[in-house]
Amino acid sequence: MKSRAIITLMLLFTLAACSTKMSYYFLDWAIEWQLDDYVSLNKSQQQAFDKVLDEFIVWHQKEELPRYVAQLDNLKAQMQSNTLTPALWAEHVNYAQSHWFRLFDHVFDGILPIIQSLSDEQVDELIAQLRKDEAETVAEYAGKSQAELVKDSDKRLEERAEKWLGKVSNKQKAMIHDSNTTRLATLDMWLEYRHEWLRQFEQALRQRSDTEQLASRLRQLMTAPHTLRSQAHQDAIRLNQENFGRLVMDIYRDLSDKQRKKLWREYDALTVDLRELALEAADSSGQ
Repeated sequence: MKSRAIITLMLLFTLAACSTKMSYYFLDWAIEWQLDDYVSLNKSQQQAFDKVLDEFIVWHQKEELPRYVAQLDNLKAQMQSNTLTPALWAEHVNYAQSHWFRLFDHVFDGILPIIQSLSDEQVDELIAQLRKDEAETVAEYAGKSQAELVKDSDKRLEERAEKWLGKVSNKQKAMIHDSNTTRLATLDMWLEYRHEWLRQFEQALRQRSDTEQLASRLRQLMTAPHTLRSQAHQDAIRLNQENFGRLVMDIYRDLSDKQRKKLWREYDALTVDLRELALEAADSSGQ
């Protein structure tokens, strides 16, 4: 899950899963702000969306955040005991994806009538913005050689590592580069998948008068997008997930004392925020 009515919720789930305590308090504002970039809702649609959003945030804070904390605690224990394997890392990725499926199931009944009530003009607006996003993504990668793509990936991973570890050593940079070099190339398959996803999403919206068909298509697109990927693409994704898990453990074993302290300081700060948010929700519901 860097891939909004419905698409905006995808962004929400990404923010909710990764946000700090302060940003979580402004989550509803962030969602509304992003939604405006994709489709302009009328008054009744906006009221319905706000109701779904308000209920969702309360539910998510109380029910879902503890799941994130549990997974983070489990991942930390595996790393510190040196029992995290590439296969286990891939399972963590799959489990994190399952969080999205639960979220979609929870809001689906509230969101479906809003989507079905969209006018042709609103659908045109939404699809036009999504096509613009797709074109920008294609333009970002078009014409780049594999070496250039590896270089870009090296830079992104080094920046992410610095957030968690501080200054990254030359040896660790070399590990990142070697991992990216051995990573299976999936760009063409990924772009093809994104295009097919958008094509089917547009088709579902264009035929939204059929409630049963709309519900079926949206559930597939949101909870089973792997069905739009070829088997070769799915296999490559799994191997790349394991490859990244191997990189995580290789770098972890190479950490200096200073880097290790910063890693767990940042990591624990995240889990503390999520745990406190979950407790706040539980206390509020118990009053």
